Amino acid sequence: MNTPMESSKTKNIYFWDKLNVLRAGILGANDGIISVSGIVLGATGANLSNTTLLVSGISGMLAGACSMAGGEWISVSAQHDVQEYTMAHENPQVDVDLAQKDLLVPFHAAAMSFTAFIIGSLIPLLAIMLSAPSWRFVNTAIAMVIALSLNAIISTYETTNSTKRTIVRNVVIGILTILITYGIGALLHVLIG
Repeated sequence: MNTPMESSKTKNIYFWDKLNVLRAGILGANDGIISVSGIVLGATGANLSNTTLLVSGISGMLAGACSMAGGEWISVSAQHDVQEYTMAHENPQVDVDLAQKDLLVPFHAAAMSFTAFIIGSLIPLLAIMLSAPSWRFVNTAIAMVIALSLNAIISTYETTNSTKRTIVRNVVIGILTILITYGIGALLHVLIG
């Protein structure tokens, strides 16, 4: 039978890595939703063809997912190295076997970020491709707002953060992004087209 001390140690195994993976997933999904919404609506503002719109959206989705995964890999690797150094040099009383199990794993964060970005970006990509041309902006904006709101609800579940404030922050950033990219796309269409 586990003593209370052993039980509390067992409960904490992998805590930091799980927390880091959750962070990578929330950030990846948010970035996927906002980035690809901006890309496809910028292309819509430029009045590009359906094929160009689809290729732009898929390219943005894959480039963004790879970029997010690479960024997570690099940043979590640095955190992992700091954890190892700290365990080895600055805290000799730490239970090394237990602490080794709770090191951050760069691959976990990278894989979660990649997957979440793809899933998040599919929402605006599908919304724009399944909409009639005259409804593309509105339908994609609505899909983006709903997706960002759901992501905010998930990210604040069982936390002390305000869900309402997180939804507002996510949606405002998303709306500013699509207004800017759509506006630039429309301006380029006028100047170049």
